Amino acid sequence: MEAPTPGMQNPLRQARLYGYLIEREGALFHPGGSHPLCSAGMTRRMIEAGWLVKAGDRYELTPQAQERIAPRAMSSG
Repeated sequence: MEAPTPGMQNPLRQARLYGYLIEREGALFHPGGSHPLCSAGMTRRMIEAGWLVKAGDRYELTPQAQERIAPRAMSSG
């Protein structure tokens, strides 16, 4: 699994915090969010890199991503 790019870090943090993300209008949002976290293209990149998996209408961290993402593991960029 490659390291997350800077553009992946905030969506991955939000997925860890909320447990999942939702897709709306071609972008990912945290539940109840009104500001997009990333585009559909970035979502595809995170899925291909093994960070996210689509589970029904949600996008969740993969088990490998959950192991690698800890509060201290990602910079506060």
